[in-house]
Amino acid sequence: MTPKHEPIRCFEGNTKPHEPFWRWNVVDEVEEPELELYGYISEYSWFEDDITPKMFKDELNRYGKGGPITIRMNSYGGDVIAASLMSSIIKDYPGRVTVQIDGMAASAATVVAVAGDMIKMQETAYFMIHDPLAVFFLAMLNIEDLSRMVDSLKTVKEGIINAYETKTGLSRPRISKLMTDETWMDAQKAVDLGFVDEVMKGNSKKITIPVENAAVVNALRNFVNVPATLLAPASAPEEPVVIDPVAERLRSEAKILKKENK
Repeated sequence: MTPKHEPIRCFEGNTKPHEPFWRWNVVDEVEEPELELYGYISEYSWFEDDITPKMFKDELNRYGKGGPITIRMNSYGGDVIAASLMSSIIKDYPGRVTVQIDGMAASAATVVAVAGDMIKMQETAYFMIHDPLAVFFLAMLNIEDLSRMVDSLKTVKEGIINAYETKTGLSRPRISKLMTDETWMDAQKAVDLGFVDEVMKGNSKKITIPVENAAVVNALRNFVNVPATLLAPASAPEEPVVIDPVAERLRSEAKILKKENK
């Protein structure tokens, strides 16, 4: 059946509309099924999308079979509507859901993460929350348009606070300030604040993002408190290469940011 509205692309990438941005690892009936959420929480908006949420729910029930599952996560965020719907679907799932943050749970991805019954985090991973954002290009907006946008963002923030409050038990004013301050947490701080239940120590690999990965770096540069270790430049190649001026500029800014955060 053809959808009434084609999804709007929100983030750069190669996936097509309604393609899963998740992957199931199911070995046999003895092993606990794993759902991998690596990358954006949907490159397309789930607003008015009836197909992708149903696909996610159907696969969750088919592979999980109502039993325990693990969600492996390394995501810089994505569509907050998708994250909210995924959170509701996960909470309605009858089996026990363990969320394991392997590298990053940031922005909208945290809304999905806190839907789990048990949340574990590698000791080298990061957890980041912030106020919802709106992005528009060359749009002509009047006062009424801007006012409605502000009201929408406030509503979205209240919904996110609801999810965080349920998980952490922190007061709404404190959660609101943590979001406004764009709070980056290592594993122990995330546990201390109640967003995560357990730090996973040992057998974990330190997460760094090479600045040559412009897509990821550009996403990170939308934030102001990014840990310098995430923007650590990759080691220099042994052979001469042609330098992309955009990548070179990102490399320089990353070095400056790293020095300022020492």
